[in-house]
Amino acid sequence: MEQTDFQNAVDRNSHRLFLLALSFLQNHSDAEDVLQDVFLKLWLRTAPFENETHMDKFLTSVCVNGCRNLLRSSFRKRCAAPEEEALSLYTFDSTEDCDLFCAVMALPLRERTVVHLFYYEDMSVKEIAAALHIGQSAVKTALHRARNHLRECLKEDGDHA
Repeated sequence: MEQTDFQNAVDRNSHRLFLLALSFLQNHSDAEDVLQDVFLKLWLRTAPFENETHMDKFLTSVCVNGCRNLLRSSFRKRCAAPEEEALSLYTFDSTEDCDLFCAVMALPLRERTVVHLFYYEDMSVKEIAAALHIGQSAVKTALHRARNHLRECLKEDGDHA
């Protein structure tokens, strides 16, 4: 891979992959570590990509797998990122968008992951299933549960306003 192609890929994907890793790991330092590993794997890859979309999907998959491996690690310290730090990385158009983000971040890991991949990364159910090494029905179930949790959480917030 040429250095300019690599730099373009880093520029195009850094922010979204960092946010993906942060949503998985809820730890700024761990997300940065995973991101470094993702781009190292890209740099070392010898097989060509069909196009930029193919490269972006590859990077997303490597990021997801890196996060999953880190979560399984016995050395991982579970310390969540301060909510203010995570919130500062996103730009919200309204209070409702901010509330939705907080509700998504409060979901259990699998639900949070499929929601992020489906809505923020525009991945299909089939692509998510392949990336997470689970069945399509499991992805659909997690999306369904996540939507129900979000609906309840956001309804409760609306009742208290």
